[in-house]
Amino acid sequence: MARRKTPLAKAELTGQIRNHPGRYADRREPETAGPIGDPPKWLTAQERAAWRAFAQELPWLTASDTALVSGAAALRARIEARDGITASDFRELRMFLTAMGGTPTSRSSVAIPEPVEQHDPWEQFV
Repeated sequence: MARRKTPLAKAELTGQIRNHPGRYADRREPETAGPIGDPPKWLTAQERAAWRAFAQELPWLTASDTALVSGAAALRARIEARDGITASDFRELRMFLTAMGGTPTSRSSVAIPEPVEQHDPWEQFV
């Protein structure tokens, strides 16, 4: 079975694009749909709180990650409520965190862009 393709963002971060430009010449990936935003209304209050915690802890999440974050938030809320949790719940949460770049090893592959200063041309007149 062939290896999975390296995402373009990871290839840029690791320098693979510079080392092997031909591999990535014709590759296109979808643009993200913007910031993660507010939690879905169908989540419970505890799950929405977990969603907001993930959004604060993992600022690189985008609206494209909504389904993933929803599942992780539901599981985190259940663990925090200590509602019949099992060892497999913790393993599943770790898998969610890894997928979202929330573990020390997976976080090393995430690059948070530097904040861009917004220049207001009217600022000099205020």
